[in-house]
Amino acid sequence: MKKFSILILSFLAIAAITSCDDNDSEEFNLNTNTAGEITLSPGSGAFEVTEFNGDDLAERFTWNAISLEVPVQIDYTLQMDTDMGDYSAPQILGASTETNVAVTYETLNAAALALGGEATVADNYKVRVVATTADPAVNPIISNEVSIIITPFAAYPFSDLFLVGAATEPGWSNDNNNPALFRDPANETVYYYTGYFNGDEFKLLSTPGFWQPQYGERNGAVGVNDGGGSDPNSFAAPAAGYYDFVVDVDGVTNSSEGASSFSITANSTAATAATYTTVGIIGDSTPAGWGGASTAMNQSSFDPHKWSLRNVTLISGEMKFRANDDWATNWGSDTEFSGQGTQDGPNVPIAPGAYDIFFNDLDGRYILIPVQ
Repeated sequence: MKKFSILILSFLAIAAITSCDDNDSEEFNLNTNTAGEITLSPGSGAFEVTEFNGDDLAERFTWNAISLEVPVQIDYTLQMDTDMGDYSAPQILGASTETNVAVTYETLNAAALALGGEATVADNYKVRVVATTADPAVNPIISNEVSIIITPFAAYPFSDLFLVGAATEPGWSNDNNNPALFRDPANETVYYYTGYFNGDEFKLLSTPGFWQPQYGERNGAVGVNDGGGSDPNSFAAPAAGYYDFVVDVDGVTNSSEGASSFSITANSTAATAATYTTVGIIGDSTPAGWGGASTAMNQSSFDPHKWSLRNVTLISGEMKFRANDDWATNWGSDTEFSGQGTQDGPNVPIAPGAYDIFFNDLDGRYILIPVQ
């Protein structure tokens, strides 16, 4: 009888071991889920990023929970790729152990730019959610793909310069609608200003309302006081009249003039150049669109060839400059933010935002400076 009991116990022990093996086998075969068992929503979306909405919620992506046969934590990762991508190097929009991720416009913007998106250009992307566990034996579970359209925004990457001084319209006031210089679209350290000067001195400021950074003459080149040095000397217009002022601030620091240079040359034709009753902007990025009247710019009383428009909101699109609310005289170019327009030239590409706009009808130069 004793032997029989031992035999029964041994048999039960073997059965128990076999049962444990079977459970382990089930635990490591939890990869029976297939793509599509997680349903991601919404089904689509279109998002335009601007300088103003970066912190705003663009979308809260949600999905249904999945359950496994053992109690393990499930981590969800929201991935984005181009519409033709294979997710080999996706952008991560967020991760959670919950069944939703809130995504801001800035997150979408960064992902789109990282995937090769161009500012102000709408493009197609796709999003999916991937569920994983800490157990390497459990294969990832992948949701359906959601198609979205993103129009990215690129922060303004340039520096600007403004006139100040007795030779200029605002005088020595550093916050008096100071005129902007016109940046070369192909060389961001070079600036132009063709216009009227009093026979006196002037300097350049980086930000209206602040005396530093302040640019002027130093050792026959350009010097700067960025707030940690001494002020440079003034530039000077020899006598009242029209001048071509060109300045290159390449490599300028408090302690070095770098490769900088400047020139101020009398312009013999500007004094007799045609003047216009009005100059305005027109296009699908402007308030009135292509079919309406031009949005009138403000003419300088100091120099009739200088036009400006402050804090105007533009939408994504294109625009041109034109005189007298008519197409007989118009200027355009294909460079964003700054350029030199020509008669019947191409439309100026516009990123959405609020701008201070400056235009010079003597040489067709323009600059659009985002309002910060």
